[in-house]
Amino acid sequence: MKIIGFMTVYNEADIVEQSIAHMAHQGIPLIILDGNSTDGSLEIERRLIGKGVLEVIVQPSQYLSHKDQWDEVFKRLPAYSPDWIIRPDADEFLESPIPNKTLAEAIEEVDRLGYNLIQFNCFEFVLTEKDYNSPEPDIRKRLKYYTWNSDYYFRAWKHYPGVDLIAHAGHKPTFPPEINERVFPAKFVHRHYKFRSLEQGMRKVFKERIPRFDPADRAKGWHGQYNNLKPDPSYFIVDSLKCNRYDEDGRWILEKKFDTYLGAWKPPNTEEHISNDELSRKIDTISTGLQRQFDDIYRSPPIRLYLALKRLLGRL
Repeated sequence: MKIIGFMTVYNEADIVEQSIAHMAHQGIPLIILDGNSTDGSLEIERRLIGKGVLEVIVQPSQYLSHKDQWDEVFKRLPAYSPDWIIRPDADEFLESPIPNKTLAEAIEEVDRLGYNLIQFNCFEFVLTEKDYNSPEPDIRKRLKYYTWNSDYYFRAWKHYPGVDLIAHAGHKPTFPPEINERVFPAKFVHRHYKFRSLEQGMRKVFKERIPRFDPADRAKGWHGQYNNLKPDPSYFIVDSLKCNRYDEDGRWILEKKFDTYLGAWKPPNTEEHISNDELSRKIDTISTGLQRQFDDIYRSPPIRLYLALKRLLGRL
């Protein structure tokens, strides 16, 4: 079975070689579509042709348009006759949830069982006070703290002519009407590292993304992930106590510690996300406090005298 990945890249030189090597190790070659990077990403991608990269397509344009990128890739796919497609971004690592199986082997198992669509849990790794200035080059060793973000990521699907990515902004493919969607019940792993240093994060957001997002895409409500960011470290560096730690043990916590759409975390003076258990504890604390206040009032001499008189008058 042939599985082909396609990856869109724009100025991700510090991580793109790691993400390409990861996919090669997972048994999946890539078509790279580069938005005319200027930071050395292109040179890395071209050097890896034949070593995990099938071809590099350069698409210079004023704006980064999802539709233009996907249309260009879909034009190239028939030449490779893929059975399955997978779509990692340059700052992502997609993994199998099945122990001791590569991503390619897991997808083959999904196909054998008769499913045609794979859903992913997205775990957003963030900069923290423990690692934001670490010199460690391997991003998965450097950033260890994360929050679960969402499971609305359908990044691998059986290839059918006419698949559309526009309807769900690339998060989920829409199959042709004659194809029934069959989602594999176990979710795969999606590790996202959008900010790898404070300098890289600010440059990416305010120079390389927001000014280059296609206005037509923005008009559809896309690319809202940076709307609340400001060029201040408090929006990029997270208190590690607000996160879960991952120790490469396959144990993931499906808890949304904070909303990454407000930045790397929720900045000061914004409402914090709390779990249902924590919410219950807070409600219990408030209720207990109110009960104590009521008991104190009830036991006060004026109130006790008033109640005694009320009972006496009630008997008359």
